[in-house]
Amino acid sequence: MKTQMWTYMFVMFLTLQGQCSACEWLGRYRMISNESLSLLKEMGGKYPEGTKVSFPGRLYNMIDNAKVEDQVKFLVLTLDHIIRLMDAREHMNSVQWNLQTVEHFLTVLNRQSSDLKECVARYQPSHKESYEKKINRHFKILKKNLKKKEYSAQAWEQIRRAVKHHLQRMDIIASIANRR
Repeated sequence: MKTQMWTYMFVMFLTLQGQCSACEWLGRYRMISNESLSLLKEMGGKYPEGTKVSFPGRLYNMIDNAKVEDQVKFLVLTLDHIIRLMDAREHMNSVQWNLQTVEHFLTVLNRQSSDLKECVARYQPSHKESYEKKINRHFKILKKNLKKKEYSAQAWEQIRRAVKHHLQRMDIIASIANRR
């Protein structure tokens, strides 16, 4: 009986230790996020005036108050959408961005996503959350507008500005999740 109890306690300790160490990465999120924001600015320079983009502000406000596991899942989902959107270098001929910086930017985002997926791995969603549908729809619209504008320089700048807004808000969400 004592052996079973010690075995159970040891397994629980290892489980909790694994969960804590996987999500310790949230504490370093801001540093990596700052790097990605710097690369985003570096790739295209100053953001042009008048580049308006739609932004799901209400969705982010909802996520601010969500459970930590939903916040982390949202961060991963949004990072993956940004990666897919920005990983269209064959369509970036119209824009004068440094493609090496774009590549470095995508590498940083992939690292963020990969590290956050370690935190999410233990949370198995039972159904598709409403925020997933909303963020999927938002990025679908961004992609559709990019195509509609034939991947023009202006369209890419709108995407860059939208990505900047997402990364800034995601940084706030990570800070909130890290404090809980």
